[in-house]
Amino acid sequence: MASVAVGTKRNFSTMSDGEAAPVVWPTSRTPPVQNIQPSTLESGTQRPRFYQDATYTANSSARSTPRTTPTPSPAPSDCPRVFEPNASIVLIGIRGTGKSTLAVIASVACHRRVVDIENMFHDATGFSTAKYRKQFGASNHNLRQEELLRTALHTHDKGAIIVCNGSSLERSGQALLRDFSRTHPVIHILRELTSVHKYLEVLEESRLRDLFAFSGPMFRRCSNFEFYNISETKAAFSVAPANQHLVPAFLTLKRAERTFLKFLSLVTAQEDVRKVIDTSFPPLEPGFPLSDVATEERKYTCAVQVALQDLLSEDVDIEELEVGSDAFEIVVDSSASTSQANSGPMVSTETAEQISISISRVRRSTVVPIIYHVMPAQRLEPNSRSSYLAHVRHGLRMAPEYASIDLSLDEDIISRIIKSRGATKITGHLHAALDWYNPFWLEKYELAKHLGCNMVRFTRPANFMDDNAAIQSFRNKVNALPHTIPLICFNTGRAGRRSACFNQILTSVIPETLRQRADFAARTEANPETSWITVREATHVLYASFTYDPMQFYIIGASAGYSLSPAMHNAAYKACGMPHRFQTHQTTTLNALQDLVHDPNFGGTAVSLPFKIEVISLTHSLSRHARAIGAVNTLIPVRHLNDDGSIPDDLELFQERNQAGPVKALYGDNTDWIGIRSCIRRGLSPANAVRPATSGLVIGAGGMARAAVYAMLQLGVRHIVLFNRTYANAEKLVAHFSRLASSPSNLGLWSSSARQDSQPVFRILESRDDAWPSEFRSPTIVLSCIPTHPVGDSPAPNFTIPSQWMQSPSGGVVVELAYRTLNTPLMKQMREEMGRSWICLDGLDLLPEQGFAQFEMFTGKRAPRRVMREEVLRSWKDEKGQTDPGMVQTRLEAIDDQEP
Repeated sequence: MASVAVGTKRNFSTMSDGEAAPVVWPTSRTPPVQNIQPSTLESGTQRPRFYQDATYTANSSARSTPRTTPTPSPAPSDCPRVFEPNASIVLIGIRGTGKSTLAVIASVACHRRVVDIENMFHDATGFSTAKYRKQFGASNHNLRQEELLRTALHTHDKGAIIVCNGSSLERSGQALLRDFSRTHPVIHILRELTSVHKYLEVLEESRLRDLFAFSGPMFRRCSNFEFYNISETKAAFSVAPANQHLVPAFLTLKRAERTFLKFLSLVTAQEDVRKVIDTSFPPLEPGFPLSDVATEERKYTCAVQVALQDLLSEDVDIEELEVGSDAFEIVVDSSASTSQANSGPMVSTETAEQISISISRVRRSTVVPIIYHVMPAQRLEPNSRSSYLAHVRHGLRMAPEYASIDLSLDEDIISRIIKSRGATKITGHLHAALDWYNPFWLEKYELAKHLGCNMVRFTRPANFMDDNAAIQSFRNKVNALPHTIPLICFNTGRAGRRSACFNQILTSVIPETLRQRADFAARTEANPETSWITVREATHVLYASFTYDPMQFYIIGASAGYSLSPAMHNAAYKACGMPHRFQTHQTTTLNALQDLVHDPNFGGTAVSLPFKIEVISLTHSLSRHARAIGAVNTLIPVRHLNDDGSIPDDLELFQERNQAGPVKALYGDNTDWIGIRSCIRRGLSPANAVRPATSGLVIGAGGMARAAVYAMLQLGVRHIVLFNRTYANAEKLVAHFSRLASSPSNLGLWSSSARQDSQPVFRILESRDDAWPSEFRSPTIVLSCIPTHPVGDSPAPNFTIPSQWMQSPSGGVVVELAYRTLNTPLMKQMREEMGRSWICLDGLDLLPEQGFAQFEMFTGKRAPRRVMREEVLRSWKDEKGQTDPGMVQTRLEAIDDQEP
């Protein structure tokens, strides 16, 4: 499949309905003009003149007189990246980079209006930019563009996504944006040259390459952030099951949507010294156990260390590089990628783009945080230090979660970098050969703390194994200080491997594939901080030294024999180097759970039907989600209680994972709703994005139906209809969630996207003959929470949905939660009757999604997501014990392009 033109403009009605925030689009595409100069930023315009003053008179096509050029502001890279929660966001860049599509994505996610400068120009003058330039000349065109931009930035400085092309950015326009970026995010959008070339259709590729080289530095001068918009290829086929061949084009944007929204959540995050306290964009994974625990606060975490040049290949497998790690560190060598400008050394255009695309690739392929590390300059010449700082500043434009700064720099320079970091956490970094007993290290630690670093990383080369003994003495000195920040501290080189394994925070590890390369020795010589250990080796050492213990995990249920959970979790443990074991425990009574819990190596259990509600009576504490749902699908042991006998908080619960001992309490959680929420998000188009009038349909009233309703409520769905064969059970479910939603004490339970002034409204359908409630819109979310196979003496329900309930003109998403039978009557109905506007997902999509959260609870580590998805598909068999090789292979091939 050809790459998707993310930059292609389209009518917003194809992506959203009338309830979206106001959006203004250009009425037509500007016709091409021949003999365009290489510096042209707009398709179909003459060469832009970036160094003229400009003015604009609203609602008039008459000529104008210049205004005074705005006073230049400090470079955006030196300004604090701290903004008001509702500060407008500006997207700038050349045509074809996808600004308009990304604006729609952001608008739908945070309910902001989209303001398109090009459309405003047409509304005010009655001309397109090209026709206006032709009739009134370039000078008048530039004057009007400047005043128009000035007006837009003033009028829409709150609650908007402003789309701005290059024609607005003459010298005065650049100054306006630089000034605006002091208090607002101004994001430079980039895209690969081939995709932009396909969109523009008028420039020769060589001229477009010159345009990229010319425009890049200009756009960077007037922006404070940067986002590389990677074109998608096969993503559509990774969303729908193999038997749904025709899928809407919007599905190709799902990965871009997730990556951009993750980026925006970091751009808009308001952060104090230690943690993020607010963001105007909803987090992508609320409810995941590790999402509320800072990586640097967990014990024995690893950061996979990958050089920039190893991320540039189109076929680099980032997910394979990241398996088992807690963070992804991108290492940049500034000495090999510097250009000279009038103002001094700067990042070359080529390297700047390489850094930008690499960070975007990692972010779109993983869920772990990114560490941006520029190798400290080995030489002390001013140009070498300036080049280093230019690379650090450029990396901060991509809003990495973490970035390092060389503590050997002058204090005022470090302070300026920290001031401009935004939500990025800064690690004070130092690699030196001094002995750990030297007071130099403690002085540098105190300096980093004083300057405002979030944590510190000290490394030194070890020549002998005995060098590892002194490191603990230094750690003890740091721990004895009255106030501390997290410390990363280990020896490097072959002799330093043991100290690295027992460093507790973000130990550097290297992918096995890179260590096996022939140039590994040369790499360690060029960069003495290169890790010598893999994540599997570091993990093995923790278990071999009895720091961690092998644990036993289970799934318990009356019909758990066919469950794919054991295969899925065991594959994940193996991939991460953990000696755990996950087994099936099929039983008709929960009494058997007591025997499992008495095992000192009991690590936890998944809970299957029919025990999800009954098991609550055996728990000592529930997560807020399990309590709200009224059902539990995950139990973990608690081996240490607070002094008052209560359960420790999330961080302390994670610190005791992978450690054997007597079980003192059981903690219950529910991850089913997380899997359901993920499936809904994957299948919903922008046109069906959740809004106040969105309706959902739930089939069933058991434990899974409870999780389904909760997932909808968390997404902000306020109109929910239930259908169940036992009406009384549906009434109980409605009563439960009505009480939950109406209680003021539960306000903090809901995600930011679900906090609405209106209360949810429920309706129950008594029979398939009932009409859809007239006061509700037709559903765009349908969740079937009933078995698809015979259970005991009860036959399979063979359920299909009455046509009068499925009248959404924009389709929607249908999720069949079970997976033992895939080709169900409901799935057949959707394929044959409802057309391509309905996206169908099944239990093979759901199981790994909820399993990721379960893995985090069991191990305290991020799940190897692709490994778990693949194992679910490979291990699946239907109720007759048969597999479907064609379906499995097709879905396996699509996994690489599925969002993480």
